[in-house]
Amino acid sequence: MKRTLYAVTALLALLMLSASGCAGVKSARTSSAEAAEAAAGGRPPAAAEVRLVVSRDFGGRLLTDITVPYARGMTVMRLLAEHAKVDTGYGGQFVSGIDGLRSSFGSVAGAQAADWFYWVDGVMADVGAEAWKLHGGETVWWDYHRWAGAMFIPMSLDAFPAPFTGKALAVVSDFSGGDVVQRWASGVGLTLGQAQTLAQPPAAAGLVLATGAQAEATSWLRDILARGPAQGVFAKTQAGQVLALNPDGSKATPVAAVAFATRGPQTPEEPLLIVLGDTPQDISDLLAALQPSATAHRVAVALPVGAPGLVALPGAGAP
Repeated sequence: MKRTLYAVTALLALLMLSASGCAGVKSARTSSAEAAEAAAGGRPPAAAEVRLVVSRDFGGRLLTDITVPYARGMTVMRLLAEHAKVDTGYGGQFVSGIDGLRSSFGSVAGAQAADWFYWVDGVMADVGAEAWKLHGGETVWWDYHRWAGAMFIPMSLDAFPAPFTGKALAVVSDFSGGDVVQRWASGVGLTLGQAQTLAQPPAAAGLVLATGAQAEATSWLRDILARGPAQGVFAKTQAGQVLALNPDGSKATPVAAVAFATRGPQTPEEPLLIVLGDTPQDISDLLAALQPSATAHRVAVALPVGAPGLVALPGAGAP
């Protein structure tokens, strides 16, 4: 499903400039249905299912995670309203509250204002929740967080391997060891395409593997990192070292490696999966840990220095 990501900026501006007129929406659920949801939650959806994840603070606090049968014609709003109490605005198109957690835009200082944002299979919404029609097998992630800093996060890893499935990813790297990458890709459900060097960005979807030093020496990668948290890039490099950023970019923490999804520089609707590490071994270690179970309700992930396992980017809580 291709959608124009640039439209998100206009949508967010509309939400910020307008006052919230809200009406409550609540589905009638039976206790047996709720029990079935609880039993089915916390796993990727099959082709005839959809998954609903609701969290706050960039996934730092998980509120809902259910996998339910898909119904033809189901919209994002319908899925949410069937499993939560929803407050809406702008003629019912936009969500301003979920289960009592409401938008604070207009009621607190601008830097503190928080709102609900959603992604479908790792792609940020560019339309209201009532207008986005779902397909079986998709994951919808709603997260409540501050506007400040990380206002526009066009792609995330929450539904990994989506949004990278269904296409052959160009492998962009100056490393050898393609067999290791191929085995990892096959294990997580990705299809790899033609290999190319870092000299040019991929023309379509791609997997980019680079050290911090290589990223600094590659102009198009430098441009991507310069987007910063305001465009969903929570990493940077400094003197060849990889650093993880908090939501507003005011804090940088050394890490061994990071992985994040972003728009391609040549084809903005095509996703890039970018993995940066201090060393090639750090990149390999992150790939080994980069599994769907490690990315649920995560924008991006990092491998801490000297520690096993992945951590969420940006970190949970306030900037």
